[in-house]
Amino acid sequence: MPRNTVGAITLAIVLCPAMARAQALQQGPQQPVVAVMNFTNSSLVDNATYEPFTVGLAGMLLSELRANPRVALIERERLNQVLEEVARGQSGQIDPNTAARVGKVLGAGHMIFGAFVIDRRGNLRIDARAVNVETSLVEHVETVTDDADNLLRAVQRLGRQLSERMHLPASPARGETGRTLEEAKRGQVLANLKYARALLEEDRNNAERAVQLYREFLAESPPGYAPRQREEAEARIRVLTASGSAEDG
Repeated sequence: MPRNTVGAITLAIVLCPAMARAQALQQGPQQPVVAVMNFTNSSLVDNATYEPFTVGLAGMLLSELRANPRVALIERERLNQVLEEVARGQSGQIDPNTAARVGKVLGAGHMIFGAFVIDRRGNLRIDARAVNVETSLVEHVETVTDDADNLLRAVQRLGRQLSERMHLPASPARGETGRTLEEAKRGQVLANLKYARALLEEDRNNAERAVQLYREFLAESPPGYAPRQREEAEARIRVLTASGSAEDG
């Protein structure tokens, strides 16, 4: 790792761990603390079209894991602050050692990251790795495949499998609120892209555009589709408009 990146991470480790641990403990001392990093776009076709999914896939997975109150999650804003320093001196995929360093700054116990591929036949593959922050070792590798139209279904399955095989606490039972993800595939793809682009614009500090895209996602997604992501979009609209970062209209 370049020296300037090491220095930035080291400084953050000196200044932030006590605060990060305190915030994590507020979530409950028995709760595992998990952070989800952006995924790498390795698509073999329409790579630029699918680039928003680098953020969108991570955001969708975070929403799935957030449905479990027994797991504490690092918010994307905090994660991005640290990753901005890493990105200045590193290109390509984040390695396990870097993920562990970032996790220590944030007070996380597990860091999830990986890559996705969409091939010329429209097949989707997501590879995710979970790093144990304490040991810097990859504790689990998970792969899911599906049709690219069914991105959210693949993310939901990925979330369940990661939770089970990382031995995270089971989520309390809840009723199924969405329709089958085989319905309205075209609408689902457009909704997924709108959600992903909203997250990307928020990362770019373009709050007004992010709010617009969140609203379009809510208006255009098929009935009953992606209830957890809808809840997250509504919450982000409230936060961005209440802070004055975007006009409420």
